Amino acid sequence: MAGAHSLTSLVTGASGFLGGHLAEALVRRGEKVRALVRRTSNTAHLQGLGVELVLGDLGDTASLRSAARGVDRVYHCAGLVSDWGTWEAFHAANVTGVANVLEAARDASVARLIHISTTDVYGYPDRPADETAPHIKRGWPYGDTKIDGERLVWDFSRRSGLPVTVIRPDSIYGPRSTSFVVEIVSLLRKGSMMHVGRGDQPAGLAYVGNVVDLILLAADSEKSIGQAYNAADGSDVTWRQYVRRLAEIVGVPDPRTTIPYRPAYALGWTMEKVYSLFGVKSRPLITRMAVEIFGTDLGFPVEKARRELGYEPRVGLDEGMRRVESWLRSTGILGAAPLSGAH
Repeated sequence: MAGAHSLTSLVTGASGFLGGHLAEALVRRGEKVRALVRRTSNTAHLQGLGVELVLGDLGDTASLRSAARGVDRVYHCAGLVSDWGTWEAFHAANVTGVANVLEAARDASVARLIHISTTDVYGYPDRPADETAPHIKRGWPYGDTKIDGERLVWDFSRRSGLPVTVIRPDSIYGPRSTSFVVEIVSLLRKGSMMHVGRGDQPAGLAYVGNVVDLILLAADSEKSIGQAYNAADGSDVTWRQYVRRLAEIVGVPDPRTTIPYRPAYALGWTMEKVYSLFGVKSRPLITRMAVEIFGTDLGFPVEKARRELGYEPRVGLDEGMRRVESWLRSTGILGAAPLSGAH
């Protein structure tokens, strides 16, 4: 492999959570990093890193071609990630956007494209699923469009010869996480956080730095071309354990409310139907996707990444939560650290 300092990499989604951490890691390696950003994106963090910014978006093919020109590797982290929204918005970001990135990468003759997919493509089978497991559509936009987007990647690679690798992260948490840190902290403060089912299913936690490590291992390895890898910490930490740790950091009681899986799923289905029927734009209190995330076994194995790439998660739950707490306090989401040093 050429020295990292001689590489130029394009990161889509660099103003977001995973893409931002990846951009940091690439800069630390001495690479030249380019980021495709929208005019509305908060780019202060990227500018502080010295990242080259290219204005555009996944629907603007001209901006994508410009961003990919002269690039060695493309890391496609951008996409729409949510449990609620219109099918049109998800398709534009997670399917049409993928097609546009693939074409720009091919036209620029990049040496490698790393596509960030998700373990949601397995359809929440409630059991450990390795990379050979079938992709199952569940009828809501995020997972279904991620399946379609990943299928585009494989088909395009076969037709064009573009070298690709797919990474399927599990439940990513860490500093700057919205879904699994900021939103849960908000629910804990309001006293409205609850567990689905027993709460003892593996949460499939993936500390963001560990996911970045795997992405870079895959990008540097010839073995990973044409392969997909689950990305997680390989731990059996449950949602109940994770939420309890967050509650300790916030300084509120551990939530005791539990709703059984089947009633929760039925409630999510009903709320989605009502919101859709009346055209309500806001997010329902509970959705089927949220119930599946918090109520099923997400302990997807990472043995393939260990075996083929030498992947070993460096950050465990204790260190990961220390970093989360430090970030929450540094941003003012939480107050300054208590003088007692209780945390």
